[in-house]
Amino acid sequence: MPGSASWHEDHVSLDVARAFAFHADVTGDLEYLREKAWPILSGVADWIISRVKKTDRGYEIQSAMGIAEREVEANNPAFTNMAAMVVLRDAINAADKLGRAANPDWIKVAATMVLPKKGDVVISHDGFKPHEEKGGTPDPLMGIFPLGFPLSQESEAATLKFYLGLRKGYIGSPMLSALYGVWAAYAGKRALSAQLLDEGYGQFCVDRFLQTLEYRPDVFPDQPRAGPFFANLGGFLIGLLTGFTGLQPTPGSVKNWAKRPVILPEAWTRIEVERVWVRGIPHKLVARQGAKRAELTPT
Repeated sequence: MPGSASWHEDHVSLDVARAFAFHADVTGDLEYLREKAWPILSGVADWIISRVKKTDRGYEIQSAMGIAEREVEANNPAFTNMAAMVVLRDAINAADKLGRAANPDWIKVAATMVLPKKGDVVISHDGFKPHEEKGGTPDPLMGIFPLGFPLSQESEAATLKFYLGLRKGYIGSPMLSALYGVWAAYAGKRALSAQLLDEGYGQFCVDRFLQTLEYRPDVFPDQPRAGPFFANLGGFLIGLLTGFTGLQPTPGSVKNWAKRPVILPEAWTRIEVERVWVRGIPHKLVARQGAKRAELTPT
């Protein structure tokens, strides 16, 4: 892959901004939001405004890449556009919390940015074809989780079904494989969730010391056994804490963070964490299979 691919990976700045907003939401640290997160969020939001192009379809991000590095860039990579809308909304929420005026362009672009779709399915970019280079990369599923981009029930279900069907073209690769168990659970497929949690994370863990590798050895036998690979570890952990549990931290009340019914991998009965720190207070997290919502209660 030529080094010039990085010129088009606009999602990286968006990922960083989203991480700052996530930390501010979980900690509730207003000083952190003001001194650390706000300069990043407002700066990236302004960059988004400078990067988009107004067309008859709405605002577009052209000549960019999603998560997968490809030989040729594309217009409107789904994850990049979804992340841009989420970050703009994060910046708007931060401005409100800090008593600042949000840039009106942030509001306008966030409301009218193009999201590439084919029918109800969110596709990876304009003109996407499943058999193209790295066509199995589940970029739009990253928009659903962990990004938390809101889709209609019909669109989410169709997008999950489509990209879970392409999983053999990706699973075993670094970083996103660990999330397949969550995505299958969101599709209501408990047996598949258990299977893909093993294929997407369990089979990356090898002796000795059960370290987590970057590549699954049987899928990429020519890759070095490099580990521990923290992106895979992080994907597994965030899936346990906020994926299967359906938690979506926001600037609002912690009571409203649980957004989804709890669907766990087959044979799992619950996820229970005795202590997680939320906004300076210890909480207990319990997500019971079949519950309407997970429970996050102060202890």
